[in-house]
Amino acid sequence: MNTENEHFYQIGLDIGNELRSSMDKYPLFNSAHEGYAVILEELDELWDEIKKRKPDREKMRAEAIQVGAMAMKFILSMENGWKSDFRILNEEKLLEFEAKCQQCRYTTMTKEDIEQLGHDPCDTCIGLSNWMAKEVES
Repeated sequence: MNTENEHFYQIGLDIGNELRSSMDKYPLFNSAHEGYAVILEELDELWDEIKKRKPDREKMRAEAIQVGAMAMKFILSMENGWKSDFRILNEEKLLEFEAKCQQCRYTTMTKEDIEQLGHDPCDTCIGLSNWMAKEVES
């Protein structure tokens, strides 16, 4: 994976981790207004850091990650019909999503599947593999 793609991937992971942390503490947004208010609050915190005489790059990065996470949470909330009592995904659905490559969406593959395909698909999709070939159950 080239350095630029690694950097993009790390930012995405950081935003996803921040979103997951937020979802552990707080439900989805009840309305577009609530979501906007939370995003604006996070954006204001980023702006406060930017305006400092000597802004801290790590603090700016952390605030920008929070803005990204809240933007994602806004989308999830909207797609869930603004029902705050629903968490992102139940464990079964979460495992289904995590078992797919984040770039190409291949599902988890056995070693035999990879051999039949002739290559590991994640070797061709900028290296964003978050799964391992599963062992065939005997």
